[in-house]
Amino acid sequence: MAINELTLPVRHKPALRGVPVWPAVTGALVCGAPLIAVMGLAIFGTWTDYLIHIAQTRLMSYVLNTLVVGGLAALTAGMGGAVAAWCIARYRFPGCSWLEWGLALPLAMPAYGAAYAWYDLTQAGGPLGFLPTVNGPIGAGLIFGFTLYPYVYLLARETFSGQSVDAYEAARTLGCSPLGAFWRAALPMARPAIAAGLALVIMESLADYGAVVHLGAPTLSVGLMRAWAGEGSTPDAARIALLLVSITFIIFAFERQQRARARMTNPAGHTRPARPVTLGGPKAWLVSALCALPLVLALILPLGRFGWRALNTHTHTHLIESAFNSLMLAGLAGLIAAAFGLAAAYALRSKKPLAVFAARLAGLGYAVPGAVAAVGVMIILSGVQMGLDGFWHLNTGSPFPLLLTSGVFALLFAYLSRFAAAAIGPSESALSRVTPSLDGAARTLGASPLDVVRKIHWPLISSGTILSGLLVFVEVLKELPATMILRPFNFQTLAITAHNYASDERLGEAALPSLCLVLLALIPMIWIARTMVARHKTPSGLDNSGRVQS
Repeated sequence: MAINELTLPVRHKPALRGVPVWPAVTGALVCGAPLIAVMGLAIFGTWTDYLIHIAQTRLMSYVLNTLVVGGLAALTAGMGGAVAAWCIARYRFPGCSWLEWGLALPLAMPAYGAAYAWYDLTQAGGPLGFLPTVNGPIGAGLIFGFTLYPYVYLLARETFSGQSVDAYEAARTLGCSPLGAFWRAALPMARPAIAAGLALVIMESLADYGAVVHLGAPTLSVGLMRAWAGEGSTPDAARIALLLVSITFIIFAFERQQRARARMTNPAGHTRPARPVTLGGPKAWLVSALCALPLVLALILPLGRFGWRALNTHTHTHLIESAFNSLMLAGLAGLIAAAFGLAAAYALRSKKPLAVFAARLAGLGYAVPGAVAAVGVMIILSGVQMGLDGFWHLNTGSPFPLLLTSGVFALLFAYLSRFAAAAIGPSESALSRVTPSLDGAARTLGASPLDVVRKIHWPLISSGTILSGLLVFVEVLKELPATMILRPFNFQTLAITAHNYASDERLGEAALPSLCLVLLALIPMIWIARTMVARHKTPSGLDNSGRVQS
């Protein structure tokens, strides 16, 4: 959920000096080291016949499924997110005030959870059995589109809210219908923000494992997991991971190029935001239903199915232990990521080249799928473990205890390398709102740098820091492949428990842990959504050149 908030750039020189560089550099190493390890093992690791066999039999189907799933997810999320964003930004209708933040809530629903629910709803004998069964690459692509459209919605809504009405009115004056004016004037100006949201949708769909394996749409992430778990070949898993990362970085680079080429300049030098139009009668209720439809498909129907199944199925599971483990991992990762995000924000504010480079490098970690990060962490920690074994055996004659390669430390390492980028954006945005003149005034009055941070900065940036930690908290709660690879033996989380039941076609037993997982993620997600909406009530999504900042 790495959504950088839309802010005006800070062009002042910072008054607060002496910002340390090492936190940002350390964070960049945490984010970059697993990917470097994967690349090294993929190039220099031992070659086996397994990859040749995969290349001759399944690799093409993995790639095709990956492209179909990612493309359909982008199409579905782009249409749903952009239309909902336009309606919320430009119209007033029944329920629009709560839909404005409620449309972001499906980010609390993991894609594999929605896949379990929709497969159960549409299979033979299910309440929606008259519909085609949701499975295969098409079903997986639709599921990702339903659950990930908030990435497009959040970014597009801020762009539509901040657009000047001049171009839209000019199109209407020239004879365009409202739909034509939207298509020809408003939508092209929102293209950079929509492209950023679509890039996140595609990268998330490529990184997923639980939904595609359950729906019978094996992608490259499934091939990676089979190479690691089925064949026990870490070098071959690293090579498939390298292919997956290459695709995600091509998408990332293409999105950056599209935004860099966009020049949405207002010739008048100012913006004239449109006043929302109040709808009435059947049209108002039709727009309300259209905006609520993505929320119903992505969250309300799956939650209802989980609840009904949980009430009618006796689940034999250590649910309290799984919930505790999930909350413990998510809480620790959220706290550490919030601290790192704040450190990276100060590094960016300091303008030191090394610190800025390190913080930006750490921001690329979100493009690395969870399974890839887990394989990289396993490679790194296995090397460290082997070194400790050799040293310990040389001095004591016994092997070093197995502490690193599977445990909470390894899981936190993988989570932070994957999600630390999500903590940078909100912290950087919050810190950018602190006027540098406040620092200078406080220093003139004799305040130390620590006093400036504690008494002036923290009250202003605390909400952004909390937001960054909660974003990581929600993402870690939902993370499945990294947890599967690195968890200790017999260590269960809600995601693992639900996946184990679903993989055995015991969807009734999977309902309760899935329901608990979504409800735990919904609590912080409601606060996140409401905070983001309240912070952007006034349009500030364009920089001085007219380009969208995201």
